[in-house]
Amino acid sequence: MKRIAFCHLESLTCLPALNRLFETHGDRIGLVLVSRRFDTNHGGFFAQLTASVRKSGVGMTFWLGFDLISAQVVAGPVGKAARLLFCLGRRPALETLPALARRHGAVIIETGDINAPATLDRLRAYAPDALLVMNFDQILKPTAIAVPRRGALNIHPSLLPALRGPCPVFWALVEGRPRSGATLHRIEDAKIDAGAILRQAEQPIDRRQSVAEINTRLFLAGAGAVGDALDDLAAGRPGRLPGPGQYRGFPSSAEAAAARRAGVRLCHVWFAVRLIAATLGIGRGPQAAHRN
Repeated sequence: MKRIAFCHLESLTCLPALNRLFETHGDRIGLVLVSRRFDTNHGGFFAQLTASVRKSGVGMTFWLGFDLISAQVVAGPVGKAARLLFCLGRRPALETLPALARRHGAVIIETGDINAPATLDRLRAYAPDALLVMNFDQILKPTAIAVPRRGALNIHPSLLPALRGPCPVFWALVEGRPRSGATLHRIEDAKIDAGAILRQAEQPIDRRQSVAEINTRLFLAGAGAVGDALDDLAAGRPGRLPGPGQYRGFPSSAEAAAARRAGVRLCHVWFAVRLIAATLGIGRGPQAAHRN
């Protein structure tokens, strides 16, 4: 498996997993497809903001937006200036996606639609052996899935088929699940989180931790299992067909409020601060952010 194309939506809580992924497989990742989340194909920033507030309330909307936007800010001019001041030529404990791609020689393409002809042309020109998806907000259609020679693989932070959908860690805490994990599964069609399961990494759930902390830990576990899953793809192993499971979408504002009253926290401020500090070269960040 020599050529990997990687699909990702930049996220603060995914940065530790992103660093682990590039440390172990960066020499094979030559193309990175980054989702333009606020592209007009998704309805534009204000339309998305309004729809999210109506659906899930202000708290959930603020956290989801902060997770995405903060990752872009630390990768942008402000983050670069801070690293020049604090790092003094050293690599920070956590590198941003542009820095990782640059260091490993990968080309970044921003796209509002991975299934658009122009994006597919770039993907075909790269001719990947595998397409790896982690924290990506776009649904791959058959034309995109057919491009990689060995298949497409997704990292999902739950033990599929349980908790399919965009925020499985939130629902795991709401349901009081004692354990969850990360699943690496084939992407076989446009069904969300429904392909054959290749690998799973089980993890305990600590209800004292926030959604952000658990999300970081589960994506780290998933990144650690990518090598074995890529071997499965290369060997043509079909994987295990999941049951129907249950799809859980974004919570309603009433569900988000009930979860908050029950003690579910989206993110502790100190955790976000330590992740940001780790990207700026100020500190090593949380234990989960340490380089392995």
